[in-house]
Amino acid sequence: METGERPDWARKPLRQLTVSELTEALVYLEEREVADDALCRALAAQLADRTAAVC
Repeated sequence: METGERPDWARKPLRQLTVSELTEALVYLEEREVADDALCRALAAQLADRTAAVC
């Protein structure tokens, strides 16, 4: 991804993200020095809810 280019998941509401997109978003944010903690927590919670529903 080029600098300044927004990933596809960045254009969607949190509840519409797929498990794959949630994972990609978390990895993307973790790779940044200035990560948004609140967003990371929301993504992680949504991912946990989705994966728990599958089990």
